[in-house]
This record gives sequence, C-alpha cells and structure tokens, in this order.
Amino acid sequence: MKTPLVLLLGLLSLAALTGCEQMHYRQYGGPASSWPTGSAYTDRVFDVPVYRGWPEKSYVVLGSIEFTNANVDWNQGDMKQAARMAKEAGGDAIIIIPKGADQSPSTSTARQALGMVDARQVGVVVKWE
Repeated sequence: MKTPLVLLLGLLSLAALTGCEQMHYRQYGGPASSWPTGSAYTDRVFDVPVYRGWPEKSYVVLGSIEFTNANVDWNQGDMKQAARMAKEAGGDAIIIIPKGADQSPSTSTARQALGMVDARQVGVVVKWE
C-alpha cells in the first residue's frame, strides 16, 4: 500500500517540475537613459515593490526578468519569485511591462530601448536614483 502511494507522489512531483517554465534575469547593458515616470498601482507585499505602470520617481534600469516561454502569463507566485530575483540583483523595485497587446507608446519605446524583440510580459528591475 505504501509503495504505490510513494510512486504516485513521485510521478506527480515529476510532472509538476517538468511543467514549470523557467524565469531568468538579464542584466541591462545599454546607455543611461531618461526612463518614463508617472503614477501606477503598486504591490508592496513582495521583497521589492512591483509596479503595474511607470513609478513616480526617477530610476536606472539594472536588467529584466522574463520567462523563457513568451506565452506565459504571470501569477502571484511568479511576481514573488521575480521580486526575490530583483532584490538579489540589487534592485529596489520591478516595473511590469505587459504583453505586446497592452502597450502604450512609452511601453513600446521602453521595449525598444531594452532590446526586447517580442511581446512577452517582462519585469524591469530598477534602482532608485
């Protein structure tokens, strides 16, 4: 009785692990720029604040966090993981840039400046100036 249960749990764990997408951090190496600012909703329950638009203060871009699969939509667990990665990279906050269909002109410009070629959702890691 115990062996089939252990085997079942092992198979379920393997299925869960192989179905997960990988998130990775890319360091920004472009020129210093005057990045957009504004006002936005902020989630402050993570390791660093997560902005759903341009923050109200000036910042420098350290890098970006994204999934290897462009079709993944971020959930709360993904935000938590991204915030942890941003903090480890020395960031003060993350700005979420939504998928391509949800772009404004400033988002399109930021995507171009960051060298993003596709329309995936991205977390931009920033440090306050």
